[in-house]
Amino acid sequence: MKAREQGPGADANAMLLLDTSFLIEFEHELVNRKSGPARAVLTAHRRQAAVISIITLGEFAEGFTDPKALLEFLAPFRVVQLSRAIAWRTAALQGSLTRRLGENDAWIAATALSYEATLVARERAFERVPRLDYLAF
Repeated sequence: MKAREQGPGADANAMLLLDTSFLIEFEHELVNRKSGPARAVLTAHRRQAAVISIITLGEFAEGFTDPKALLEFLAPFRVVQLSRAIAWRTAALQGSLTRRLGENDAWIAATALSYEATLVARERAFERVPRLDYLAF
């Protein structure tokens, strides 16, 4: 795990890959009109692109009954797709760990590794992934 602090001088080409746990917290903060850890991360990393995996979109969609509301909420975030390279990286990652990640977490971690993105989440399991730039919020 590589920790990286990003501030106002951060690389504008760097990317934040937001996990479902982040989106849930961010939605909670917006609904309750309060500042919290999710907003703080986005503010501190405002020069970086904030994206989500198609896997995260699927997980997060479970909490919505209105597809239009889901699309409105997710509009600021680009959705990154899976690829064969990410599939291979997911398989290699799972095979290299002594304790496998949950399937969705493995896909998300492999996506972050493939895009050289900072993964923003609350799952301690991500701390076990070698070379993953992981930001627990």
